[in-house]
Amino acid sequence: MEQGNTRTATGIYAGIASSVVLLLILLSVFAFICFKRKIKTAEDDNPFKKMARALIFDLPALQEATGNFSAANKLGEGGYGIVYKGILPDGQEIAVKKLLGATEHGLHQLRNEVVLLAELQHKNLVRLQGFCSHRDDTLLVYEYIKNGSLDNFLFDTSEENTLNWEQQYNIILGIAKGILYLHEDSSPRIIHRDLKANNILLDEEMDPKIADFGLARLLQEGHTHTQTTRAAGTLGYMAPEYAVHGSVSPKIDIFSFGVLVLEIITRRRNCSSDYGDTVNLISDVWNYWTKGTISQMMDESLNGYPRSQALRCVHIGLLCVQPDPDDRPQISTVIFMLTRDTMELQPPAQPAFFFGTESPSPASPRDGQRRYMHGRPDLLPEDDVSWNEVTITEPYPR
Repeated sequence: MEQGNTRTATGIYAGIASSVVLLLILLSVFAFICFKRKIKTAEDDNPFKKMARALIFDLPALQEATGNFSAANKLGEGGYGIVYKGILPDGQEIAVKKLLGATEHGLHQLRNEVVLLAELQHKNLVRLQGFCSHRDDTLLVYEYIKNGSLDNFLFDTSEENTLNWEQQYNIILGIAKGILYLHEDSSPRIIHRDLKANNILLDEEMDPKIADFGLARLLQEGHTHTQTTRAAGTLGYMAPEYAVHGSVSPKIDIFSFGVLVLEIITRRRNCSSDYGDTVNLISDVWNYWTKGTISQMMDESLNGYPRSQALRCVHIGLLCVQPDPDDRPQISTVIFMLTRDTMELQPPAQPAFFFGTESPSPASPRDGQRRYMHGRPDLLPEDDVSWNEVTITEPYPR
């Protein structure tokens, strides 16, 4: 009897021991899974994880490639960095952007551009080659784009290379396709926030590539707008709701695109003192448009079919710079407008940042114009201004 009790107790103890061991194994497995998940989460949150697709350059290699960032190799300079041309030992040409500002700001720019460009692949976006972060130096390495930035061809009167109409049109369409990828085809969707002539690079075929994603904003799934307490970008290209209220949506890129289109067609900067007492390009274009003499602002070499196509582009540009973002077309609609001549275009209303005595069309809300016509208070519309209907007397195929 005693022996049976002993066997029973032994069996119970063995069962308990087995259960404890099994429990410990299960707890160990659970802890391991949790640990792995924690590590994975930390990696996902790490802004440098997605940099795996880009090469890591060391500083001496980039110093040697650029002649120690010599002035002779300087390609350009913006508010956030200086770009230098470099040649790697294998002969590959690169463009190196040396970010300016404090280390924290430099790391933010590094994260923004690398995380985005490491994921984005499109023929109308500049391709990232790699990066370097060394103490106070933060550098980004891009493919070298032979023909430089668009502004050199539009505004530099000493520039020997000129653009024919086919190239101008392809640049406009290529920029639109790049924006379409950012706004609708990439995941997550991206708002560039700093589209301008010197952020558009031209390759050997004169195809445009959108560059400089340091200010880009992501739109999370299901969201169409976001807000910022500080508008950052370039005056002349900033949409009114963004410049005044910090409202960020894809429509601010549409506004910038509209300004670019008008600059490409007229080869004039939106904000420049090179044209006498002109307030801005948008005002001039609208004045000529309402008088039916917009052809006077376009290149004299445009005639026949190119001229009618250019007029259509001006029309699209004006639709993109409307004061109310809801009145601006989506970028997919813009591409339809550009590629389908039979598509009917609605008449544009008075654009944002228009300074002058010309009256808007009845569809343009007066309060909206007063709200966004800042910076020149002496030119705000007075109560006794008449608001006549706008007529376009210069026809073109639609």
